[in-house]
Amino acid sequence: MAGYAEPLSNLEPQIGMLTRANGRRWTAVRGWSIARRFLFVLGVIYIAKQLIYLLVFPPFTGHDEVAHYSYIRSVAEDGRIPVLLEDYLPAELAGYCDRALGWCGRPIDRGPQYAANHPPLYYVLLTPAYWWSDGWTPEEQQYLFRVMAIPFGLATVVLAYLLARTLFPTDQFLAITVPAFVAFQPQVSYEAAIVNNDIVGVAFYSMILLLLVIGLRDRFPTRNCLLIGFTLGLALLSKGTALTALPLIGLALAVSLPRPWLMPRLWLRKVVQISVPALLLTAPWYVFLYRTYGNFSGLDQVEELQQMFNHPEGNFFELLFSQDFITSRFHETWGLFGWRLIPLSTTTLWVIAVPLIVAFGGLIQYTALIFRRAERDKASGDPVFLLRYWQARALLLVFAACAIGYLAVVQFGTRFQLTQARYYFPVINAGALLTMLGARTLIPRRFFGYAQAAIFGSMVMLTIAIFSQFVIPFWHPPVA
Repeated sequence: MAGYAEPLSNLEPQIGMLTRANGRRWTAVRGWSIARRFLFVLGVIYIAKQLIYLLVFPPFTGHDEVAHYSYIRSVAEDGRIPVLLEDYLPAELAGYCDRALGWCGRPIDRGPQYAANHPPLYYVLLTPAYWWSDGWTPEEQQYLFRVMAIPFGLATVVLAYLLARTLFPTDQFLAITVPAFVAFQPQVSYEAAIVNNDIVGVAFYSMILLLLVIGLRDRFPTRNCLLIGFTLGLALLSKGTALTALPLIGLALAVSLPRPWLMPRLWLRKVVQISVPALLLTAPWYVFLYRTYGNFSGLDQVEELQQMFNHPEGNFFELLFSQDFITSRFHETWGLFGWRLIPLSTTTLWVIAVPLIVAFGGLIQYTALIFRRAERDKASGDPVFLLRYWQARALLLVFAACAIGYLAVVQFGTRFQLTQARYYFPVINAGALLTMLGARTLIPRRFFGYAQAAIFGSMVMLTIAIFSQFVIPFWHPPVA
């Protein structure tokens, strides 16, 4: 009957049940650790920040967004992966030709599709969104695709928290500052706000690193090895930078298991458990690469495509010790959004560099104290410097991840001038952990609470300063 209202007395049991359920949920939340509650708040802030990020940057101003959008269209409309030297960028995006490599100056509809050798997973994941937004303009679609990058960025932040919690289970300082550093690192945030497969690769690589640390703790049980192999396969299907995880996995097994000649069957079992899932996932892709290009990367064809403007800057050791190369990578890590269009001021770069240098000094001090005080701390039980054997090996792995990530960028630079800092962003969680570990070493324990707030506030203020002083004025200058 219209207007019928059930008597309140009849609803009291249901209301009571809902109230008790809500009360239990609130009690559960109140029972979370401070670090876990902070992570929840950080996640909400991160999503809001990312939405601002993706709206501030005009359409297709992110690096290679035109090419990645074209790749999605090929998968969604043609049901195939594009091919280097054969496929071209959509003619309707010719107005953005200055934001794609080697297009402007060519016939208007002949911009080369230079991202075709990228693995297909990211583009397949976005295909349903392309179908759903059928009839939208490309500009509207690319904003939708930008939104879909945010979950991978959020996953990377959560994995940073889990990495800190796994390696240092009782350390609240690291559990708060490591994910905060990752969440507000401006360029990693940028990758999670544009149409690009980088952040997907970063998220899966971060998962591999976490699984390896867990494996070192638990001596690589079967389930852990299978998960590593499965995640490695997904990472390799997301971005070629995941190849740097292979030596990292080998190192983790080498420092955890007995020597291969002592227990060859154990080694064979672990290698098979990791490699079979990865091979099952990636074999079709690498077969496609070899049949299409005659190699497993397509880089020979990329080099041919970019020969007009690609001039390597030197050999490996020249780049490794080149001040200009190192400075350029540092600048790209914090600024130069998009096509290296928005440089930060020298003052801003130094404001960033000085605390990082200090933290690096603290990391060196921490490492020295670990070796110097190992026996003494074993008796004193100092939790700052007392490490179990697996934790020491895990820290070695975190160091190695950062080193391998950077050396891979150097090696890429010996062949391609367009090597970029974002190629080592997959190790952002490892870098954040080491940076905050160095900072923690220099801070007296009684000031940890203040330091946590200061680090979080500094990262927030850095983001605000970069956007208000550089990004927004560049893309949205005030009207005269």
